[in-house]
Amino acid sequence: MTSGLRLTFPKAVIATLALAMATTPFDVTRADDEKPGFFKKIFGGGSKTETPPEPEKKPAPKPETESKPKPKAKPAPEPEKTTSSKKAETGKAPRVIITTTGGKKVEIGKKSTPSKSTPKKEVAKTETPKSTPAPQPKEEPIKDVTKSAARDGDSNAMKGEFKEDDDDKPAPADKSKTVEVLPANGGWEIIKIGGRDYVTAESIRNFYNPVYGFTTFRIQGTHFWLGSSKLILKAQIGSQEMLINNIKFILSFPVQEYNGKVLFSRLDLCKLIDPVLYPSHIQNAEYFDTVVVDAGHGGHDAGARGVYGYEKDFALKMAMTVRTALMQRGFKVILTRANDTFISLGGRVAIANQTPKSIFISLHFNSASTSANGIETWALTPQNAAATISRGGGYNLNGVTGNKQDSANIALATAVHASVISRFKFVDRGIKRAQWSVLTGCKRPGILFEGGFVTNGPECQLIASDTYRQQVSAAIGDAVLNYRKALESAMAKR
Repeated sequence: MTSGLRLTFPKAVIATLALAMATTPFDVTRADDEKPGFFKKIFGGGSKTETPPEPEKKPAPKPETESKPKPKAKPAPEPEKTTSSKKAETGKAPRVIITTTGGKKVEIGKKSTPSKSTPKKEVAKTETPKSTPAPQPKEEPIKDVTKSAARDGDSNAMKGEFKEDDDDKPAPADKSKTVEVLPANGGWEIIKIGGRDYVTAESIRNFYNPVYGFTTFRIQGTHFWLGSSKLILKAQIGSQEMLINNIKFILSFPVQEYNGKVLFSRLDLCKLIDPVLYPSHIQNAEYFDTVVVDAGHGGHDAGARGVYGYEKDFALKMAMTVRTALMQRGFKVILTRANDTFISLGGRVAIANQTPKSIFISLHFNSASTSANGIETWALTPQNAAATISRGGGYNLNGVTGNKQDSANIALATAVHASVISRFKFVDRGIKRAQWSVLTGCKRPGILFEGGFVTNGPECQLIASDTYRQQVSAAIGDAVLNYRKALESAMAKR
């Protein structure tokens, strides 16, 4: 597969992945409502066999008659900490070593078109994401799979049909940019377009083929399929949307085409595709036994006003049920707030950073037009990439503290998002990127989860339901457990 370089895979890692995969035959003509077993076993996803529970009808809140003044800033209260009886374990950060034939060992590490309606975040009310963040730490070395040996929801989206409220309509490829075909690098075909490196889909297939055994490689018009019984990847030329086992991801840059070849940006390969397909190869992975659960908004900051209540109240109730689900699975849990209290964005980040051996999950609910619906999960924008939406921080040129966890961030987001989407028939709005303040300064792996739209009547009814929150919390708990197992497996073999 390569000339002059070779990649050694731990047999146990390949065996673990192989056992995790289902044997459902790949068929590009089917709707893929049932995912193959990759997310089910590795990231905790399941089949779409459950339907959301019947909501408990609750009266709509009375409209406010006056605005609430903002209180003076107060120091964040001591976080509430609960522990389970399970003992903490320790682990080592994994390293990926590539051995060349000469015996040398090498360690490897869209701007979107503005839409008519964009999902609302906490930042819309309490912050403005920074396009040029102040802290500028050293950039985390990219685990560049192209420099080392052989590597260095809905179905309508794949047909070019997008909802009116979709943030991420495909951007056409820019054919006016300068194109340069670079010499093959360890078996990778690299093409530079407008100064940015892209890798061919053939290179991606060849590199991951030993693990996934791809049987389908198809380009039809602007549509691209890569599939096996273990994994199905779909993309569209000119679009930033990509489906992996029918879970939607938003790429940093649109898929390109050159001389009949489908191209993915090298940054998307290193910062998204590789951590998702090889979670056991994540750089700097660390063992964790604690989850910091952040209920968005609080106090005078009510968040979005929904049909059946306020975002701050739904977020707090969800945080409580997520805490229960995590404790039942052996995790210690810290809440950034346990009551209707205002906590600054910096205070939330400080709680996460002061908690050792932890990950961070911020819980929110969305708002937009009354027709907008669905689930979306956010990870921090990688360095040298643009946020999914224009108000999500713009272009991340210099990097921020949270970028040290880029690979872990996207893997955690994938685990949680896939677990929730795969269990319930929700609209999949995708795994996206932005520079939300609670993520930019976080030193731990962290994500922001949007559990539905409070401005959508039927969806807000579900959000107001205790049963809904309990079932989604269970899905999040399973996802975190499976994510930790993947990291433990990797660390145990190094």
